Amino acid sequence: MAGELSAEELHDNKVSSIVIMTLGTCGILVNLHVILALRRTKTFGYAFGRICMSHTVANFGNAFVFTCYVAPITLINPEFHKSYLGIRAGQVLILFWNASVLSHFLTALNRWVVMYFPLKVDQIFTKRVTDLAIAFLWIFSICQVIPYFSTECLFDYHIETFTFLFGSSPCSIVIGTYTDYYFSIFMISAIASLDFMTFIKIRIMHNKTKKTTMTMDMHKRRRKEIKFFFQAVCQGVAFMTELVSFFYICLQFENKWIRFCFTTCAWLFVHMVDGLIVVGFNKEIRTFRVFNIFSSSTLHHSSTNCDKVNSTTQPGQVTSVADSANKSGQ
Repeated sequence: MAGELSAEELHDNKVSSIVIMTLGTCGILVNLHVILALRRTKTFGYAFGRICMSHTVANFGNAFVFTCYVAPITLINPEFHKSYLGIRAGQVLILFWNASVLSHFLTALNRWVVMYFPLKVDQIFTKRVTDLAIAFLWIFSICQVIPYFSTECLFDYHIETFTFLFGSSPCSIVIGTYTDYYFSIFMISAIASLDFMTFIKIRIMHNKTKKTTMTMDMHKRRRKEIKFFFQAVCQGVAFMTELVSFFYICLQFENKWIRFCFTTCAWLFVHMVDGLIVVGFNKEIRTFRVFNIFSSSTLHHSSTNCDKVNSTTQPGQVTSVADSANKSGQ
């Protein structure tokens, strides 16, 4: 229990919890802003907007688990991390991580199709196909973490280093190596390959457009597609950096605080940055204000009431009111 810990351990737990809560809260607010803005803006289009919503929800989920589950447990009752329910935090985080990575892969695929098959993109990424693809990636992410329900397959929070680590059992080693590490490497490599091919296509098209004239509408659409591409590239680079940080850079240090920075903090930071990239690349998201939702709802409610009043007021009643006003004014 917390009472059995030394003063130094209690202090370290408090510091790590405050750091996690601070980064996590920022991640929650940023991604919540993006989620609400995506529901209002039409700039992204259906397919890209839905995919962007998918990885933003995954980002929000990661930040929420760290902020509202991992940090409070560390602060109040660190021993709970070793219980069955406490260990489930790592399981949920893996689910959101996989969903986020798969959503980014779908984004890269969408950008690739847009550049290589611009006339068929609406036939390929239809509403039905987009919704099924997003549903599949979330179902796949859930299936990936089913083995973690076993007490032999662990990905738990180690209070000594303030980071999540895979257990030493054969099951933990297998899922940690293949379904997490190799899977992430494969997906990041696939994303990088798609982005590279998309970039080559952009360069080829850029050279062609120098020799041909484009309408203003075509030019705006081309610029928007290129902007979305570079947004996806920045997000992919951020996730690749976090992967290298978690599996390689942290192992070069013995100090627990340095490891904490390159693992837990990096994990939280990348999901916050992912949302910030969406905000930075899109003016509609940047200028969105949450109170606009409530103000527009109020205006809609008021106009609805006015319509009801106008529809229920008879012409004779209006004339009667006008006559009364005239009489009172005389």
